Amino acid sequence: MPVTRMSWGREEKILIWVGVWILTRFAIVADVGFWHVDGAEWEDVTIFEGWSNLIATTHQLPIDETWQYPSGAGFLMLLPRIGGGDFGISFVVTMLVVDLIGLGLLALLAKRGGRDWGVWVWLLAMPLLFTLPVLRFDIVPTVIAIAALVAFQLRPLWFGALAGLGAMIKVWPLFVLFAEWDRGRLLRAVGATVAMVALVFLVAQIAFGDQIGFLTHQGNRGLQVEAVAATPWRLHEAVTGTPVSVVQRSGTNEIGSGLADAVAKVLDLAAILALVGAAAWWLARDRAIRRGRSDLEDPDLARDFVFTVVLLFVVTSRVLSPQFMIWFVGLAAVVLCSARTRLVRPAVMVVFAVALHGGLYGHAFDLVFRNLLLLAALCDATWTMISAVRGTAEIKARG
Repeated sequence: MPVTRMSWGREEKILIWVGVWILTRFAIVADVGFWHVDGAEWEDVTIFEGWSNLIATTHQLPIDETWQYPSGAGFLMLLPRIGGGDFGISFVVTMLVVDLIGLGLLALLAKRGGRDWGVWVWLLAMPLLFTLPVLRFDIVPTVIAIAALVAFQLRPLWFGALAGLGAMIKVWPLFVLFAEWDRGRLLRAVGATVAMVALVFLVAQIAFGDQIGFLTHQGNRGLQVEAVAATPWRLHEAVTGTPVSVVQRSGTNEIGSGLADAVAKVLDLAAILALVGAAAWWLARDRAIRRGRSDLEDPDLARDFVFTVVLLFVVTSRVLSPQFMIWFVGLAAVVLCSARTRLVRPAVMVVFAVALHGGLYGHAFDLVFRNLLLLAALCDATWTMISAVRGTAEIKARG
């Protein structure tokens, strides 16, 4: 009988989750404006449709500076064309399907981890981003990264293949590989990642030809007005009321000053240092495990570390587009699906940062507070990860 009650309780909870998903996603879709007299506001989907038409007719990826994605995104642009219906509607439906898959994956993680906070974050934090989840495609690599973190340690080949697939749409899902500590599993996962990247690259080379132009476009970017490093400029704007000098470059708003351009160059070095730091933590964990620290084999610690690494790279990036917050909704949800996570506080801070998204373009103070929350979450998460590797060892040594 106890088993029956637990089973029924979970089924009831799943029904509630599905009901909340339907209500919240209906609100997101309604915000797009399907039922407005003036019609839907498609925002970037109009650009995506233009890219899709170009790819379908010329069999080439876009060459303008706004195309800044790996070739896997080109295939994603073609996906809504299947069936021949309205591109905008098909795009939104595709994102909703991916969104629902993400809910299912998080429900599975919650069952394993013993806590369902992450499921609620996915359900309730995503609408805080208004139409971004369905009018951008960032939810796709986010759900692929979540799937990889579900397969992590259990299916190394799937784990690696999913990391590679996500990286060929947007590069950041590659960071999930930092989760794996076992060298044998990691070797298989990396092999699967390389195979997937090579496969997508080969098919894209046949289908589209040149596909590395996006690297040049990325390299030409300056300091975006939403980036964490732009906070001093935005704080000055908030206090004095003097708007930041903005220039349009690479299809986005960037701060137009020599100092901001210099900061953007420094951030390139910061990204390298962040990668070195992440690798150093991985090696420290590896050595500690080999010395008998079995607690560091915890997969929840590994997922915490992935959250920290992605947060580190976004905070130190010269670009922080609002849709990047979709990544944080997904990764915070992953972290909060475990009762053993060490990063409840940083994950909650990130969720609050997501909640500030609505005022980014209206009030400079909102952006300043959001960036400070992300910075605080990063400091907290980084210190926690360092302490996880060093703290217990020091206690044992003193004992």
